[in-house]
Amino acid sequence: MSWIEKELKRRTKVVEPAPRRAAEAADPARIISDLWQRVEQANAALPEALRLRVELVETRPRMGPHVRIWLRAPNGAALGFAGDAIRYSWPARRSSRSRNFWITWNADQERLEISQRVGLDTPPVMRRWRFDTRRIEQLLQGLVTNRQVKPRSLRKRRLWLF
Repeated sequence: MSWIEKELKRRTKVVEPAPRRAAEAADPARIISDLWQRVEQANAALPEALRLRVELVETRPRMGPHVRIWLRAPNGAALGFAGDAIRYSWPARRSSRSRNFWITWNADQERLEISQRVGLDTPPVMRRWRFDTRRIEQLLQGLVTNRQVKPRSLRKRRLWLF
């Protein structure tokens, strides 16, 4: 076989296109609802005595986001689904940093993020971490055992030490 035939054969092979990003952006509501379904499934897998209480919210608040469903712990801590975000709410007040946080979809970086208000400034100073979806069980464990879940413990770590 001459080099010409080899070259023609090489060029006629079907070249698979490199994987590329989807032309349209990911739907944040679908991604968050899929994550919420995983949370609900993990809660349903718990024994009846440890399961978090499900509360459906029918009245819309005057201000702020509308949380549709709450998974509430006995001490009042809760995890709520707002359609485009998941809310963690801790009942005890704190004067400096909020103990509450949101799990949202960051469209620019195409990842799930945890955001927490870290100061009393106006406009609020927010701290953001990448959310690790493998930590859903840890999130539920904190609610069931009445221990506060810190957002940094749910982040995706880059290196083994950090």
